[in-house]
Order: sequence, then C-alpha cells, then structure tokens
Amino acid sequence: MKHKKNKIIHFLIFGSIYLNVEVIVRAICCSLNGINGISRWSLCGWTSLWMFPIGGMCALVIGSLNDREVYYKLKMWQQVIIGGSLITAVELLSGTFLNMYLGLSIWNYSYEKCNFFGQICLKNCFYWYLLSVVIIWFDDELSYYIYGEEKPESLINYFKKLFTNK
Repeated sequence: MKHKKNKIIHFLIFGSIYLNVEVIVRAICCSLNGINGISRWSLCGWTSLWMFPIGGMCALVIGSLNDREVYYKLKMWQQVIIGGSLITAVELLSGTFLNMYLGLSIWNYSYEKCNFFGQICLKNCFYWYLLSVVIIWFDDELSYYIYGEEKPESLINYFKKLFTNK
C-alpha cells in the first residue's frame, strides 16, 4: 500500500548523506593533500553546504519518480539512465549558476578529460549513473522502514538487475 510520503524527511536524509559521502570520498582521494602541510594520511575531506540542497534535491526527484508506477516498472537500466541524466543535468545547471555566474568555485572539472565548461565531466557522469541505483534502493529502504511498504531486495540485487536487463 502506498502512503503519502513526507518528502521533507527524504530531502533532509539524502542531503545529509550526500554531504557525508562527499567528505569521505574527498578524504580518501586526498583532495587536500599538500595544502598547508596536510599529509596523505590525515584523511581530511571537505564539501560545500551547497551540496546539501543539490544532493537532497537530486535524490528527492529520483525518489519521487520511483514512487510512480510508470517509473518503477521500467527496467533498472532505464531507471538508471533517467536518474543519472537528471543528476548530471542538475550538476551542470547548479555548477553554471553557482560556479560560473556567482563565482563561488565550489568545483572545477576543467583538469579532467571530457569536461564541459569545467562543470561536468564524463568520469563523474559515470558515477552519477551508478549512484542513481543506490538512491533508488535507499528510497525503497526508507519507504519500507518509515511507511511500512514492501521490503526491498538487497542493493546487490539492484545492481544485478542493472546488468541482467531486468
């Protein structure tokens, strides 16, 4: 049975998770290595508070699509194409506004191969498509725990569906 979901809860949870994921990934990738004597093993990461609404909004939209029968009946690869493309579009639009228009310099992919105005790059687009599988799964998990909907399969099975054309 579908319940009316409190999208504010989903936005807050996903926005918070995205902030933490970004800090962890940047710490592991040593993005601050060499700055003011910060060593590789310091595991210092960073993010911008702008990532909270950007990450929260992306996941909220994908989760809202996931609540629609026409979307969740699509094959996983189709859902991933939609979700990853949406994240890429939001990254381009928010990067254009925040970085190019306001000059905040939150991210810059101009050093990456296959970048577009330094706001998106092919490598990260690949990650956004994989991330959309996790968002779909976690949205289903939240729906199970908060609203008592059907228990979703494991995250591994969601990825299996992606590669087995289900």
